[in-house]
Amino acid sequence: MALPLLERFVAETNAGSFDAVIDLGDRISDEDPERDRLLQSDVAMCFGRLAVAHHHLSGNHDVACLTLADNEAIFDLPSDSRSLIIGDIRCVFWQPDVRLTRARGLHLADGDLARLEALLAEDERPTLLLSHVPLSGHAQTGNYYFEANPGHATYAEVAEIRKAIADAPCPIVALAGHVHWNTLTTVDGTPHVTLQSLTETFISGQPAESFGVLEVEADQLRWVVQGREPLSLTLPWRRAKPRWRPPLPTFAA
Repeated sequence: MALPLLERFVAETNAGSFDAVIDLGDRISDEDPERDRLLQSDVAMCFGRLAVAHHHLSGNHDVACLTLADNEAIFDLPSDSRSLIIGDIRCVFWQPDVRLTRARGLHLADGDLARLEALLAEDERPTLLLSHVPLSGHAQTGNYYFEANPGHATYAEVAEIRKAIADAPCPIVALAGHVHWNTLTTVDGTPHVTLQSLTETFISGQPAESFGVLEVEADQLRWVVQGREPLSLTLPWRRAKPRWRPPLPTFAA
């Protein structure tokens, strides 16, 4: 169902009015280099029919048998960490190491955290932070894949990542995929949103058919997830960084 669903998404997008399409990664389920290259090429051809610009991150399945450079070559588009203006919105695409096996959890590579800090420090304007892997460290209770495998749901360095986000001069809304469900978690005043997969079946037995529509107007961000597991959120699109007070010590203290 993956390609027919993606083709329908492309057709619906082309019939609408959007500034861009953002792909959060995991476009395939990895098998072997030859098969993965073929499947990624099929997906790339489908994305190529979009009438608007499309921007990509790569997920762990995309780089299990291929490299980041392979993915960039197939799509003829960047998949590295970068900052873009889409419409009127500053978007930071963060592409840290997403290599993942059953035996190896997620770990940042040298330079990944510094790159995030540098990108966030470039501008004080409100920023949409995009990554494949969620950065909130939110609980995975009830998640089919990750309840028993939380180390595969976010980075071992999540505390350092959250500090980088908290210390950044810009107000941030973070959006990610990877964990195959729709969530909202607030950390240090920063909303973290995750998006369900287009093809995930673990909840209903049928493909979720999920995609999100994001709209920013004035001081509000609206996020609407279409498909079998719909979700609608309205969040503040702050013009200045919120500064929460440091947490209280324990009540016993």
